[in-house]
Amino acid sequence: MEREEILKRLRKIDVLPTFPAVMAEVVSVIEDPMSSAADLARTMDPSMASEVLRLANTAYFGTRNFRRITSIEHAIAIVGLEQLSQIILHMPFLSMMGGDGGLDREKFIRHSMICGIASKVVSRTLHVGEEHAVYIGGLMHDIGAIIIYRYFNEEWKVMSDLVTKQGRTWTQAEEAVLSCDHGMIGACLLTMWNIPQAVTDGVMHHHAPHGAAENVWNARLIDVGNRFAKKVDLSDNFTSLDEFINNNKDFIPLVEEMGLEVTLSQELDLFEGVYALMKNARGLLSCPGDTQDDQGTGS
Repeated sequence: MEREEILKRLRKIDVLPTFPAVMAEVVSVIEDPMSSAADLARTMDPSMASEVLRLANTAYFGTRNFRRITSIEHAIAIVGLEQLSQIILHMPFLSMMGGDGGLDREKFIRHSMICGIASKVVSRTLHVGEEHAVYIGGLMHDIGAIIIYRYFNEEWKVMSDLVTKQGRTWTQAEEAVLSCDHGMIGACLLTMWNIPQAVTDGVMHHHAPHGAAENVWNARLIDVGNRFAKKVDLSDNFTSLDEFINNNKDFIPLVEEMGLEVTLSQELDLFEGVYALMKNARGLLSCPGDTQDDQGTGS
């Protein structure tokens, strides 16, 4: 498929009318260490604000038995910028995933959250890449897959056949049919929406970091986060840090493949950081597992 035809379809994408501008502002606020709940509240449209208020008044945040939270600033403070960003940045895309079996909505968002979390923790712990850009890019790395599913329907069917009948990977099928992959398509859309290049480069090259001319470390980190996210799920039953470490021993070799040396102290910091954030994310999504499959997702 010609690049101009792809761009033409991307320009026609119909999401929440205000969302492209809102997303750019949300990303800017998240990347600013001096940002506040009031700053983020000012960027939200009514649909986002109502979802944040709903979350803040759930039992997970311990507020259900107390006075109802009605202030968006208070709600943001309760939910937290990090957990909030995990939900907001996916809101307009989730409605594109119908219940026809093409994409697993819950699995998609769990995979994206793990990728963002792992990418961010590695960046922060080993002081490589841009932590906030990597986190946002990790959360958004597979949005191109949603776009292909929703707006390239005939091409999606052809790619599905290539995967199921010829045994190709999704990335190989995308390249064969579209002459690009979902990383490129997602990055093109985000660029149209004025998302910073530090984010879009990571999204574009998360399957082939060596192809990035700039922001190479961001792409490498998202690649590692993506590969780790294929091996673990927020619905997995890990009840302790020790169990989590034991079940994910290949995480450190993934990190070291980037050419980085990881000390024992840093290794523990990596596991502790990822484990804590994954526990928080799982609680937010009400995934099972505390007490107690993959077409076109987790690409």
